[in-house]
Amino acid sequence: MDQIQRPGEELDHAAFARVWRRVMPEDRPDCPFTLEPSAPPALSTPASPAAAAAAPAVPCACLGEGSARDLPELERMLRQTTDDFRIYRALARRLGQGGLFSALAVEKKRQVRRLSTASFLISGKQYTAPPTPAPGTLTLPLAMRERFQAEQRAGSALLAAAETAADPCLAGLYRILAEEDRDHARRLWARLERQ
Repeated sequence: MDQIQRPGEELDHAAFARVWRRVMPEDRPDCPFTLEPSAPPALSTPASPAAAAAAPAVPCACLGEGSARDLPELERMLRQTTDDFRIYRALARRLGQGGLFSALAVEKKRQVRRLSTASFLISGKQYTAPPTPAPGTLTLPLAMRERFQAEQRAGSALLAAAETAADPCLAGLYRILAEEDRDHARRLWARLERQ
């Protein structure tokens, strides 16, 4: 980043836009930010190797080393979202349900990619998910009820994480994913009403 936000200073909007485009490459109607199209930034090189060595390493304020304190919560969200993806995929294989579970599995997989990208930007390490227990043998209505409740819990947890996150980009990502989870719960509810 060209400039780091310090207490009492305003956010560098150009730096924020560059980072946001890396994390959120496509424009989405539910995105709280509107970014102007821009040319790719030119890479700057230091005047000399000695000047580069003398420059202090400043942690990134947005999805960088400065966000390391948010990493445990991010990894918890990532584990839960990965578990949700795997459960939806297993339910889609077992119950079918006209593509609802398949569609939700695809959307959860996209959420996992977004969260794992944020984790990588902060830590520099690729996330590896632990094994997920297979969902129990539930009837279709019970499986949909369990998933409805899980989506509500996930949305609430993401909103709570957004409130405590020090990183503004990560907080924004959590809010977007929370809204998606609320939509998942609404879709499950609507499907249950048609049962």
